[in-house]
Parts: sequence; C-alpha cells; structure tokens
Amino acid sequence: MRDLPPLKAARAFEACYRLGSYTRAAAELNVQQPAISHQIRLLEQDLGVRLFVKEGAAMVPSGPAHDYYRVLSGSLRDIGRASARLRRRNEGDGITLATYPGIASYWALPRLAALKRRTPKTVFRVTTAELDAHIPLDEVDCAILFGIGDWPGFESRLVIPEAVVPVAAPKLAAALAGCTPTALLEAGPLIHLEDAEGRWFTWQDWQAKFAPEAGAPDRSVEVTNHGVAIHQALQGNGVALGWRGMVADLLESGVLQPLHNEDLTSKRGYHFLTAPTFHGSAACDLVMEALGLD
Repeated sequence: MRDLPPLKAARAFEACYRLGSYTRAAAELNVQQPAISHQIRLLEQDLGVRLFVKEGAAMVPSGPAHDYYRVLSGSLRDIGRASARLRRRNEGDGITLATYPGIASYWALPRLAALKRRTPKTVFRVTTAELDAHIPLDEVDCAILFGIGDWPGFESRLVIPEAVVPVAAPKLAAALAGCTPTALLEAGPLIHLEDAEGRWFTWQDWQAKFAPEAGAPDRSVEVTNHGVAIHQALQGNGVALGWRGMVADLLESGVLQPLHNEDLTSKRGYHFLTAPTFHGSAACDLVMEALGLD
C-alpha cells in the first residue's frame, strides 16, 4: 500500500490523459484547472517522472505516461465496476445476470420468474447483448455465455450442450413432414441467423452434416438475433435452427416441433459463469437452483 500514488492525483492524471486537456479534466472532476495542475505536479513528484510536456498551448503525454495510463485506467475501471456491483446489491439485494436475448427470453427468464414467485423479495436484473464483446462481465454477478468453458477469472459450468435441430410451428411442421434434408434445405422456408463472430451453427453447417449433396440453401428470412429467429419460427414464418436446451420448453409444450431425428452437436455450449465475489454465496445458490444446477 505504501507504493500507491496519491489517489486524487491519479484520478486527475487519468482524466487529463483520456480527455487530452487539463481544462476538460477540471470540468469533468468539477474543480478549477489550477487544482488539476497541482495534482499532476504532485503525481510527477511522487513518481519522479514527467507525465505531460508542454508543446505550444497543449500539454502532451510523455513516453512513461502512456504505459502508466494503460495500467492505471484499467485499475480505476475495475474499482468503479466493483463499487457499482456493491451499490446495486446494497440498494435491494439484487442479482445481476448477463446473457443473449434468446437465452434470456426462452430459457433464463422463465426459470428466474419461478424463483421470484418463491422468493418475492429477490430482485433480478437481466441485461442482454448479441455480441460477447458487449456483455458487461465485470459489471454483473453471473452470466450465461456460449463457448467451450474458458473464461479466465470466472467459475463456469455447462448449462446447455450444443445440440441443434431444425424446428417449426406445428402447421408448417405438418406441411414439411417426410421432407428429406435435401428437400428441406432447398425448398425452405429457412430462417438464417447472421453471426458476425462466427460462433453459432448455420444452415450451411447443417447441410454439410446431413445433406452435402443439396444445392444452395433457401434464404427466405435472415435475422441477426437467435431470439428473433425462434420467434419467427413460432409465428409459422419458417424453419429455424433451435438449440435443444434453449427451446426444450417449447418442444415439450408442442408449440415447436423438431424436423429431424438427429442433432448437430459440438463440444461447445452455454455456460453459467459466476464472478469470484458471487460464487458460493447464498444468492448464487438460489440462481443455480432456479437454473437446475444445484
């Protein structure tokens, strides 16, 4: 702890570097510019290096400042996120979970709703994003993400193995009954899921496994969200690739029906991730029970 710099000065440096101006940093921190200059001088004295060099009217970061900012900004960001988690928890003992829209709508939220009925005082906050890069892992207690189970710094447990099958609403499924994989691919109507990150199985993957001799798959509908793809299938607008675990409730109720007797599988799947500060807590146990992981 003796090696830590003056924290007020470190905060002033981070704002100056990020905003590129003492004046803008002062406005953001709600102080006068001389106060910022004073804090930067204190930090430079403490570290024994120049952090900003005057070039004309501008104060330009020095070479050492670049490396220092990378470390310092990450540390301050982590402190901010940890503080936000504690504030949310203190405000209502809330539990925050991040995942994809489809998993949230058709799998996680129904299970959390059942838990909510049993523990009405528990507050859930579910945040969703389509891309992993937009999932705020550092800001939530737990998450359900797709991959092979490797998320450094988080405990992970497989929830839904990747097993994919074509699904359709009953009326369309009846019309397509008896179709060969080749006929299904060529005639459609197929609902395609666009995936910029290349994570999910596509109709081309399904074709390579079950109908390599088929022509180009029908492209009736294209969407960018798996939840939207399933919703379109429920509306009878086409055949979607459904991840069995995700659509298990819909298949069991009969509102969706499988159109093939063999699944396309891999070693990937949806995993339940927990932050170190959340893992093993009573709240974590509640969520795991709701998701069938106890």
